[in-house]
Amino acid sequence: MRIGIVGAGIAGSYLAALLGGEGQEVVLFDPKGPWEKPCGGGITHRSFEAFPVLDGFRDACRTVHRMRMIAPGGERCQVPLTVPVRIASRESLGAYLLDQATTAGAALVRERVSSMVPNDGQWRVLAGGQEYAFDFVVGADGAQSAVRRSLFKPFAGEDVTVSVGYWVAGEFDDELVIGFPEGITGYIWIFPRDGHLSVGIGAPMGAVSGQALFARLDEFLTQHAPDVTTGERVRFGALIPSLTRQGLASNRTGGSNWALIGDAAGWVDPVTREGIYYAFRSAELLSEALKEGCAETYEQACRREFVPELSKAAFYVEAFFDPRVSARLVALSDENAAIRKVLADLIAGEQGYGTLKQELLKVMPFLAKDILRHLFQKG
Repeated sequence: MRIGIVGAGIAGSYLAALLGGEGQEVVLFDPKGPWEKPCGGGITHRSFEAFPVLDGFRDACRTVHRMRMIAPGGERCQVPLTVPVRIASRESLGAYLLDQATTAGAALVRERVSSMVPNDGQWRVLAGGQEYAFDFVVGADGAQSAVRRSLFKPFAGEDVTVSVGYWVAGEFDDELVIGFPEGITGYIWIFPRDGHLSVGIGAPMGAVSGQALFARLDEFLTQHAPDVTTGERVRFGALIPSLTRQGLASNRTGGSNWALIGDAAGWVDPVTREGIYYAFRSAELLSEALKEGCAETYEQACRREFVPELSKAAFYVEAFFDPRVSARLVALSDENAAIRKVLADLIAGEQGYGTLKQELLKVMPFLAKDILRHLFQKG
């Protein structure tokens, strides 16, 4: 089978490595990869455990064992990460995986795909003025996926988070910072990497302008991380899929001769906005479906494995970012080691959303009734 993959990020490069290793003929299209993606760059313990391909990348990561959480009113707590989070430049991770792909035999075409036309059960793909023929095409080209727009439809506005921020040059402490700004259904992050920080803020599309987000981020940094404001900074902006329960229910990610993986498929945690695990795993599920000769089983596998968990996560979004709830969580975490462990496990990918309600109720039976109602009224 001849397979064309559009996008050489995590999902696309890993899929190309898997398929190339199985002897498939793979062409990977990307005019700019690897690149520095505007995100935190945190790789959870769950991802390192699940995907052995990452073993060779451990030394390229910054290992973080503690997190500081800051509530809307400025209250804060320290959370030891019993299972560390590793943080890396996405350009470095992309280069590592792209090398895996080309070593496995995938061809890299550094051109932008300009058109994809079905032709007698195959695809005619035009890139850089040259035409290619494929039996199967894959969209791994991110939140603004041209392949998704061509084969299905773009994400609805309510299913997208707008993030803005800075890369800040310098060496900083090994501490992950999460801040909860009041009035925004999202959070501020400060993630240390080798040689720089990734600092950003996210909110649902249309809720707050990019300019207002930068203003809120600058205000937070001035109050809580003044050392970050003095370094050389480069601005960034990006869109992140953050599907609602309705978006997950109506989402489509594949057919008999096409598929979407990673961010292009919308496989992102809508609370943490973490998509690295899902990029790897969706590539594996598609590889397995193609190996079995039945591509349609890919979407079915994703719905079984991803949608129940992500739908639970979508339920928690508004509650987690309600200022009353986030302030109470930070205050209680400062007082109670059991609560700190639940939050640490959630960040590390060890705590799933399916059992989160029960775990929180075990350690926080004394939460005010109004907060419990807000958190669990639909659960």
